[in-house]
Amino acid sequence: MQLPAMLRPWADWLSLFPPDLAKTMGDLLLRLSPLLTPLQRQAARVAIDPAGVGDIVTRGSYDRLLISEWAYADAVPDEFLRRAANGELLFSGPEPANSDEPLSSVALFDAGPFQLGEPRLVHLAMFILLSRRAELAGAEFKWGILQRPDILFTVQGMEALKHLLNVRTFAALDGAGLAAWEHALGQGVSDCWLVGDARSPRPAQIRSLVTIRRAWQADLLDVTLALRRGSTTVALALPAPADCVRLLRKPFEMQVAPTVMQTAAAGPHSLKQAPHFGTMRQWLAVAMVDGSITLYHVPDSPNAQPGRPRKISGSKQASTRVALGLVGKSMGTVSRVGQDLYFANFPGTFFNAAYPAAPEPVTDLAQLTPGVAQPLRAFHLQHRVDAKTALERVLVLDKQGALVSWTRTGRQGGKTPPATVNLEASQVIGAYQTSRCILFAVVKGERTDIYELGPGDVTKKHLMPLMYKGIRFLFGSVDNWRGGGGLYALETEAGNWLVGDRSGGEFVKPGEGAEVLGAGFSQSADLRGLVVLSPQRTRIELIGAEQRCTLVESTEKIAKASYDPVRNRLAWLGFKSGSLTVRGLDQEKPVLQTISAGATNGQ
Repeated sequence: MQLPAMLRPWADWLSLFPPDLAKTMGDLLLRLSPLLTPLQRQAARVAIDPAGVGDIVTRGSYDRLLISEWAYADAVPDEFLRRAANGELLFSGPEPANSDEPLSSVALFDAGPFQLGEPRLVHLAMFILLSRRAELAGAEFKWGILQRPDILFTVQGMEALKHLLNVRTFAALDGAGLAAWEHALGQGVSDCWLVGDARSPRPAQIRSLVTIRRAWQADLLDVTLALRRGSTTVALALPAPADCVRLLRKPFEMQVAPTVMQTAAAGPHSLKQAPHFGTMRQWLAVAMVDGSITLYHVPDSPNAQPGRPRKISGSKQASTRVALGLVGKSMGTVSRVGQDLYFANFPGTFFNAAYPAAPEPVTDLAQLTPGVAQPLRAFHLQHRVDAKTALERVLVLDKQGALVSWTRTGRQGGKTPPATVNLEASQVIGAYQTSRCILFAVVKGERTDIYELGPGDVTKKHLMPLMYKGIRFLFGSVDNWRGGGGLYALETEAGNWLVGDRSGGEFVKPGEGAEVLGAGFSQSADLRGLVVLSPQRTRIELIGAEQRCTLVESTEKIAKASYDPVRNRLAWLGFKSGSLTVRGLDQEKPVLQTISAGATNGQ
């Protein structure tokens, strides 16, 4: 790694970090290094034995007067007095002071609650500076944690820095601990440092104190070095937030670029269906041109490697599918052949191929038509009645707003029980499944009611009413709905949306031609609103009542996009390349990018 000349004194330490973090750490070292002075050897004793001829001085006690001077006193007394008056007499000087003890430097680091977070960046830098300072003086460097008395380490390098960062405590040093440190340090230590909070108790041997505190009104750390001769304070600018997090959590790991992986043998993505987020954060379903479905394992961060995609074949069944639902990591399908319905791949016991189920007659309660470009949404709930009995439901929301359920209950290992068909609700204008329940909105007269249906619920539970009649409903912040903090977007009339939560809302008009994907909240912009694909299909925006912000600026047109209100993520397909991109609403880098094997334009 090439370093600027100013950073080469710490090259061995900086080589432990990835190149981008080495520069960040180097900036901290350059800012703090002027506070330190070189470590110098101090005398442990002063000898009184006379030295040789080389140590002749013009001052001293007369018991050390040279014999030649006594000769002047005997032979020429007047000359002796003149030499004494003018300071010309010669004495043997004392032996130069030498240390009997090896030179050492000790540093204690405060791991208490006032030093959590950004102040620990100064701990890292001071550790490197003090270690290098001791090395230049030929001294031994020892260090310890203030809250762990009587333990001094000599380990250096990466292991020392890892241990320093991993030690965190809410405990304070008590009187017994302070006494233990003073006993352990003893009387021989002359260079002893404490790096931490000004309010922390410190042993009597501490000679130099480095205190760190966060500035009130800026992204700064106030670092003060207090010595016997005075104190010096510097305002240390904090690195970028992402670099701070990496230095404190994983300082020695190389940052992985956003992953681009080929969908091996999966074929091109279909541009007729939007990516489908499931009930588990790791999985995303994308329809393929040949009728199959690819399940992508989505990592939690840009630095994590994605899992292998799974392909669910279905070229023959694609023309008969009427509904799809990604529940967990299972892509459940509802297909229609003639007047019969077939359920496959749902988790649980009674609605999958592992436990063959007889086809069900098509019910008049739902309009189920196969072959549509955008399949209906299917949901699945399962409930353990007792140790051997299970209850499962598959629900489908049709184009007419009917939420219909097929329920089977029975014992594992027996024959497939017949399904009970029930109309859970009509005039449903929006539904979403979480890992715990199904949420849906129903229009009743001039208002809209929000309901919840859990795995073991006999009937739906009413959550809240909205005093507006809607034509479409989207859920946001889904996990907060039980606590009353869920976000919603209700389209009251074409192009006019009410966005809010239980405490109230405001109307938002996204504009003609815009495609509304969901209701979201951006922490970085402090804005709640509609997640919208622009009419030009090159931007995804968050639009509030009075302001808007751009979330995605695409270099190519976006064919299809979707929004996950649980994990606050976006997924979209490029129109020309067919590539899939997944990214957090407030993230700059995607957590997953794929390149489809083959052209998809127009498919």
